[in-house]
Amino acid sequence: MNVINDVISRIEDARATNKSPCKNYATEAAADKATKKIAELVGQYHGTRPANYIVIYNEAWGRWVGAIDLNELISRKDAIGGYLGLAANKGFFCY
Repeated sequence: MNVINDVISRIEDARATNKSPCKNYATEAAADKATKKIAELVGQYHGTRPANYIVIYNEAWGRWVGAIDLNELISRKDAIGGYLGLAANKGFFCY
């Protein structure tokens, strides 16, 4: 599976029913800074290092979007579990 295409497709599907389905940024640097911050928060919440994440350019919007990798996070041996919707509640897509 191409994660980037999958995330962009999910964003576009969500946009069909929601004017602003996720946080988006004008520059890659701004998106990276915000996504890194939420990745650190999610990792800390689950008792482990920061979550992996991607920052992608959505051509349809002309904007940058960050997404958190929850699959890898919850498979870590040192993760202590918890609420998986934390990043989504903060406006970030997850995969």
